[in-house]
Amino acid sequence: MKRILQGIGMIEGAVMALGFLWLTASAAVAQDGGAQDGVYASGDGSLRTDLRYSERIFDRQNDVTTKVAQILRARASGQVPEGSLTFGGRLIATQISERTNTPGKFPILSRLPPTHTRGRSDSYGVINEISLNATLALPWVTGFVQGEFTEVEYPGQDDVQLRKYMLILGDLNRSPFYLAVGRKTLNFGNFASYAPFTHTHSSHYFWAQSEDPMIELGYVTERTELAFTLIPAHRGNRVLSSPRNNGELTNFALNGAHRFGVAPGHDLTVGAGYLRGSIYDSTIAHHPPGRGINRFWNELWDVNLTWSGPRFDVQAEFTRSMHDWPATGHHVQATTLQARWHRTLAGKPITYSVSASRGVQGTNGSEWERMEQVILGVEYEAARHVTLGAEYMYNAGFVPLILPTFTGDRSVESHTLIAGVKMTF
Repeated sequence: MKRILQGIGMIEGAVMALGFLWLTASAAVAQDGGAQDGVYASGDGSLRTDLRYSERIFDRQNDVTTKVAQILRARASGQVPEGSLTFGGRLIATQISERTNTPGKFPILSRLPPTHTRGRSDSYGVINEISLNATLALPWVTGFVQGEFTEVEYPGQDDVQLRKYMLILGDLNRSPFYLAVGRKTLNFGNFASYAPFTHTHSSHYFWAQSEDPMIELGYVTERTELAFTLIPAHRGNRVLSSPRNNGELTNFALNGAHRFGVAPGHDLTVGAGYLRGSIYDSTIAHHPPGRGINRFWNELWDVNLTWSGPRFDVQAEFTRSMHDWPATGHHVQATTLQARWHRTLAGKPITYSVSASRGVQGTNGSEWERMEQVILGVEYEAARHVTLGAEYMYNAGFVPLILPTFTGDRSVESHTLIAGVKMTF
């Protein structure tokens, strides 16, 4: 009940904030048609909401690791004008129905094992996210903050969190270089998911988020993105960790991507990344946070390819630890292959997708060897600000990343249906 009341409170706050912006706007941006694209602003343009900007910055399925570059590009294009404060809000809610062949074992990646029923089937509704953010654009400096409520928090986390905050020094209209400081998703890997709601094994195993502020130095042009990040030596969120939690800037990451034009309207983006410190560094599995013994630097590396055309995208990604994970006696790796097709239905955008991914952390034939997932998805922009989505998902293998050699069960299979809505302002 507490979570529901907090969620309702945040919804009310979002509605009040957006209502204030609406009532105080003396003109929408547009006589040029901007309002038809979901852009609303006060008379002097200093207070704004922008649907398309919010969709991109809130999106956890796309541009997962490169939000700083997206903010800077929006600023350079005039989508976030200098001297403006741009607000955004998002609600994601889903209804999940799942069935497993093994009581109590549901390998769906979007939920933690303790949240499931002990039986063979389950059906429940989830508030995945209620978020608010703000982007302040000043000369050479951009400030960004995002808070959220979620019912899918990790153990030890609050359901209401200040998820991201950062200061970005840079202006792509003047220089391709930038410096960003703050709490954010680490710029490592790609980790896109073409499914409407569920992430892939690549992001499940290797998506890194900071708890302490990081320092990111980057380079962004129309076709190239490069980033070097210094990370305090602490246990971060998800897979970010280091052998010694002394706070020194001894952990770091490198990430880059370049987009090649290969045919009219077609591009090939090649990306690669490196992360020095990960959770796969101890005989004790500590995911979520915990303490290990005899810890060491177990580096990660990533390569990814994306082919994009006018009406489709195809993506492949492979990520691996450089050394064996002592908790399983085997290196950790994940592979994702996925595609999506962009069409229209009744004059509105619709996207069909298929995503297949596999994670491996054990020797061939072991109970904790692998997990596999296939998702068929569809998303439809039913109305401005409202997107409907649905997934069918097949999972094989059950390997929680806590005590994997004790809890792993390769015989588990499950089938899941997810339907949900995304509302964005």
